[in-house]
Amino acid sequence: MHVAARVRLVLARRPWAYWLIVAALAAVPALAVQDHLARLDEARRSWGETRPVLVAATGLGPGDRILTRSVDVPVALVPAGALEELPAGARVRQRVADGDVLTELDIADERGPASLAGEGTVVVALADPLSRGVAIGLEVQVAADGIVLAGTATVVDVVDDVVFVAVAAADGAVVAAAAQQGVASLLYLP
Repeated sequence: MHVAARVRLVLARRPWAYWLIVAALAAVPALAVQDHLARLDEARRSWGETRPVLVAATGLGPGDRILTRSVDVPVALVPAGALEELPAGARVRQRVADGDVLTELDIADERGPASLAGEGTVVVALADPLSRGVAIGLEVQVAADGIVLAGTATVVDVVDDVVFVAVAAADGAVVAAAAQQGVASLLYLP
């Protein structure tokens, strides 16, 4: 008699043996999951002391209102300047991905267009009635009379037809003079 036929015959005569095999086969993955969960708990305990920090609840762009959630993070992993609470009226200064820990460098308060500018930059207001749909955080160049005045500029605020751009401090005076004369234009980068 073939081996498979003998096994079927034994299992048909002894149904308890069938269920014993089924229970044993079900116990193997259950024990593996239990062991994995125990190792996770052990690893979590080995982190040591944790601290609550704010993380971005969604992906955020410059100028966005901040949506956060509080998460306990091991102290060793908390970046310098991590926030535990948001200042009133805070906005995002730079792009932040979903789940990133928010730091003082990621946010700006509502003190005007310069609050979103980076270090070493100045903000210049350009009146450009043709600029529609310009978004905060957009990288542009500023030109006048066929000359690029600021090779790198970032839109930090838009109020009606006035576009506020952050340019390098060294380029600020030239861009401001061109803006005052009404000859400054934005060059949009791909």
